[in-house]
Amino acid sequence: MTDLRSRAAQRLATAALCAYLLVLAGAAFLPLPGPPVPGASHDAPSANLHLHRPDLLGGWETERNVLMTVPLGLLLPLVVRRRYEQLLLVCVAVPVAIETGQLLGSLAVGRAWRSFDVDDILNNTVGGVLGLAATGAALALTGTRRLPALLPAHRFVAGAAAAALLGWAAFATLVGASPADGDTCSHPATRPVTRLTNGVVAYAVAGGSLCVVTADGTSSVPADSEPTVLSYESDGDSVVSAVGVTRPDSGPAVAPDGSPVHPEPVDGSPLLVWATGR
Repeated sequence: MTDLRSRAAQRLATAALCAYLLVLAGAAFLPLPGPPVPGASHDAPSANLHLHRPDLLGGWETERNVLMTVPLGLLLPLVVRRRYEQLLLVCVAVPVAIETGQLLGSLAVGRAWRSFDVDDILNNTVGGVLGLAATGAALALTGTRRLPALLPAHRFVAGAAAAALLGWAAFATLVGASPADGDTCSHPATRPVTRLTNGVVAYAVAGGSLCVVTADGTSSVPADSEPTVLSYESDGDSVVSAVGVTRPDSGPAVAPDGSPVHPEPVDGSPLLVWATGR
């Protein structure tokens, strides 16, 4: 009876892992890039190889990247009977494969569809390792699996590396971002840039915050900002131009004069940006 229950639990975990991988693939690669808009300018595919200090509470974009791979770490030990150092490699390989696939997709369509970002790989890996740690602790406490009294050197190194990664992420989150990362809009864009009317440019930075560049300067918008108008110009009777941000769940966006606007997504940020002008 116990063996049957164990098999049933493993089948359930396998089904859950398969369903999760499908959802993960959809989140990483959907929607697929559409045909290029005639006459529109498109940025070239890009890769962000500048690793920032991890901040697990640095905004929804960072938190999403951590949380999206926690189920991977939770389910892997229940489905795949391998040594945990091999499962650690899987938790690194999956984010690398996703980011590489996004970069190859951008290269295939000849424009910036998704970007390769080492910060995303770091956050995804942290999430996977957190899941592994949670399941490993649960299995050890319930006596389902036992650790040997003396770990081989290669297994000890793998465990120490995983513990160091989680410790670094926790410490960096508690201490906060380094001063060098504070004024993120002073650095060049490392993600695909969204271009709007009147020469307005928007791009995402660490934590999903937005940098919106207009003729009047650059505005830094936190990832958790509510819909707002960043700037507008009027001729007394009507609005000549305006720039603002909104959220996907905030309903239809309108300009200061009440006219509807069409917000555009920005890769790496939960915010949408819009601009009007004539």
